[in-house]
Amino acid sequence: MCSISFLVLVSISFSTFLLSLNFMLNEYCVFLEWEVVSLNSSSIVMTFLFDWMSLLFMSFVLLISSLVIYY
Repeated sequence: MCSISFLVLVSISFSTFLLSLNFMLNEYCVFLEWEVVSLNSSSIVMTFLFDWMSLLFMSFVLLISSLVIYY
């Protein structure tokens, strides 16, 4: 079970690393807003910002997490 989790995290880490390189070379940025709940006139909105730096950070965090699971 741990080896499956390790492989999944490493593969996601590798793909986010490649995606961050792609974002850096193309100077691309994605701003995503998700409306989680809307009640009457109030709403809760979750905002995601994906740029090359956030994807690179996420890549390294996932790599470290996979190595912790492997250990």
